[in-house]
Amino acid sequence: MSAPAHRLPAPTEFLVTEETFALWQSLAAFPADQTEAALRHLQEWLARKIAADNVIWVGAVRVIDGPAARDDPFSGWRLRARRPLQPDSAAYRRLLAGYYAPDHNGKLTPAFHDRSHDERRDAHVGMPGRASLAGAGRFRVHRLRDGWIDFVAFKRTLHYQLYYRDQGIVDRMTIGFPATPDAESFLLIDRQGPRRRPFTAREAALAGGAARGIPELHRRLFLTHGLFTGDRPLSPAAREILHGLLSGLSEKEIAARIGQRPATLHKYVTALYTRHRVKSRAALMAQWLGRTS
Repeated sequence: MSAPAHRLPAPTEFLVTEETFALWQSLAAFPADQTEAALRHLQEWLARKIAADNVIWVGAVRVIDGPAARDDPFSGWRLRARRPLQPDSAAYRRLLAGYYAPDHNGKLTPAFHDRSHDERRDAHVGMPGRASLAGAGRFRVHRLRDGWIDFVAFKRTLHYQLYYRDQGIVDRMTIGFPATPDAESFLLIDRQGPRRRPFTAREAALAGGAARGIPELHRRLFLTHGLFTGDRPLSPAAREILHGLLSGLSEKEIAARIGQRPATLHKYVTALYTRHRVKSRAALMAQWLGRTS
């Protein structure tokens, strides 16, 4: 007897409520130097409204294009920034360090492609990841059991065991937002625990509606991590300097805060301006206000 055909998911209808409008208004009030705080506010709102245990933001950028991307496990994309609401367990950090840290944050060396294609790949590159990036370029919301992937087959994979069963994740909602043709903003929303139920279609509609109406936050997250003007994220130190510039501190004040000599700090500031393709603090601020690309 042949296996049943894989059922495709129905189009998602998004739900926007008065609480959603209040969320958007509160997010719009965060100043340019508080993008990380705005993200956390969104994550906490989503966790509260749909009873999620974790909400993870991931920034993905396209690093390989053309024919080579078709033979790449992530279709040419790499997950360059990751911000979970809840801290990762030690075991999960080790899991991420074993594959995602070198492959998704590593340099594009001659060994990059070979490393991405080694025998470990199938254990770490799961069906949801492939499906998420295959849909790049359009807004989408999926749950593990909505027909987006063959969930029965997925449960038999080593990836499911390592990244879902062993972590206690019973369901994950994936929301993808195309920030640019080469940048995708993801929200991964988890339910964990043996007695937890999967997400409902209504919960997906509510979360999707909230995430779709905040393009400015998605844009600022990529700016904050330096991923609109480069395929590698800014270092923590560079992000701290950037935060100081956006909050109006003088270079002398920033230098004192991070323990650098003013002359050294000025070199870092100049490098940040170059990275963001601007020549002044005013032009840098204009990027955050949406006045330049």
